[in-house]
Amino acid sequence: MNQGDRFYIRAYGCQMNLYEAGLVREILGRRGFAETSEESEADLVLLLTCSVREHAEQRAIGRLQNLRGLKRSRPEMILAVLGCMAQGRGAELANGLGADLVVGPDEYRRLPELIEAYRTSGERQIATRLGGECYEGLLPQNRSPITGMVTVMRGCDNYCAYCIVPYVRGHERSKSWEAVLAEAVALVRGGCRDITLVGQNVLAYRDGDLDFAGLLRLADRLDGGPWIRFLTSHPKDVTREFALALSELENLCPHVHLPMQSGSDRILHVMNRKYTSAEYRQKVAWLRAALPGLSLTTDVLVGFPGESDQDFEQTLELVREVGFDFAYMFRYSERPGTTACRMDGKVPESVAAARLSRLIAVQNDITRERNQALVGTRLEVLVEARRDPDLLARTRTNKIVVLKTDAPIGARIRAAITGIKGWTPIAESCE
Repeated sequence: MNQGDRFYIRAYGCQMNLYEAGLVREILGRRGFAETSEESEADLVLLLTCSVREHAEQRAIGRLQNLRGLKRSRPEMILAVLGCMAQGRGAELANGLGADLVVGPDEYRRLPELIEAYRTSGERQIATRLGGECYEGLLPQNRSPITGMVTVMRGCDNYCAYCIVPYVRGHERSKSWEAVLAEAVALVRGGCRDITLVGQNVLAYRDGDLDFAGLLRLADRLDGGPWIRFLTSHPKDVTREFALALSELENLCPHVHLPMQSGSDRILHVMNRKYTSAEYRQKVAWLRAALPGLSLTTDVLVGFPGESDQDFEQTLELVREVGFDFAYMFRYSERPGTTACRMDGKVPESVAAARLSRLIAVQNDITRERNQALVGTRLEVLVEARRDPDLLARTRTNKIVVLKTDAPIGARIRAAITGIKGWTPIAESCE
């Protein structure tokens, strides 16, 4: 590396990418790179991309095209595309869209050598081998002094019909429990008070005889007692025994993200989701019985091939019945190479858009009602940031509240919910 090299990184998409941005920072930092907050000052610009939806890819491609204009005035600048889109569209990104480096999610350790190879030869570098990497032995640079993430597993073996993840992330593999706890301990020593264990499907975690419930038990006993969260979970893997295990944990936060996707059994079947709407209801009941006051969030997909008006109404019915605290709601986006691409019965864009609008309206009302029910209650919150003149804090149930009091960042305090603005709770300290 050249002395004084600077890099700029921008991550798109899921929590996993935010975590992996920390990995990239650590890898480059070990080789003498310094991070800059300005693209125009960087010798290396990295876009850490997502392929789950077309919109995320288009945003990254648009950014890359803008950067090509910047590179014309600074030809020594290196443009790198990392992550899922790099894995799925490697040659196209290098040969057609102007990326100098194209690096898949299992190849980040090679970044320094790829940079050197490009500088030496002037030839674009593509590294997209999927090799079962878990990045053990690296401690990602955490951007927040208060909250942090630890990846416990990578990849996915579920092959949902609409999803590109297994093709660009590879098979499921778990990090050793020792490596997970080492990262968590490092976060706590750095002042972290809220740790999220992340993976494509954390419930698939297994290290020898240790399953995810066992890993949570270990995390629950960390010195300093950080709050523990996890995401994401596949409903097919939620059992009554797992739910009961959660009830035994002192520091586990009562929030579960459980993607529903559809309320129609017919659509769930063709999606290859491996559960029915009745089974989903049962799993929600187990979780709510085990974790009183549970906050439940979800993902919902509309406009999947073959989805009829009746299928969509069943989705609305299940959304109303479950009463999610929040939902990420999307229109089906065709991903090349997935099973759904070969399915008949494409839903017209206008129909899918209208369904999504209806769904959003229904869920927004539910979110507002559930937050309104908090008014008059007292909750423990973690102060995360300042937004003058107020503070932003997070409840154990993963709700952001505006805190109208003075408290240090990182403090856990009791707060009284005094009102709702839009659907955001407003709170005051009651200590």
